[in-house]
Amino acid sequence: MENPYVAYQKNIETIDSKEELLLKTYEEIISLLNIAIMSIEENDVKTKAESLSKVTNVLSVLKASLDFENGGEIARNLDKLYDFCMEELLKANLNNDKELIKNVIEVLTPVYEGYKEAFKKAK
Repeated sequence: MENPYVAYQKNIETIDSKEELLLKTYEEIISLLNIAIMSIEENDVKTKAESLSKVTNVLSVLKASLDFENGGEIARNLDKLYDFCMEELLKANLNNDKELIKNVIEVLTPVYEGYKEAFKKAK
């Protein structure tokens, strides 16, 4: 298994901007949510729990990084959205509920796509 610090260093060297980091973060969230869904289907409780835990941790970091002073309504809406997602993932983990995870993917995907489009236009 690769040293986590080495893996981090490899990844951070390939990221050119904060925007790219945010997009990669959302891509990883969606990937982990899909892994959690497959884990439920395969009755792999450990992988499901680990995947959902990682996503919840990342959402907590995203939530903590919101700038309410400069972000205004967008920051407030993202704050509520991240809270909603974390609550849904907690319920999904407790109840092995794939549909709740799918709902989170459906909520986060448009945010990801919006960021992606905004960053593309800003270039």
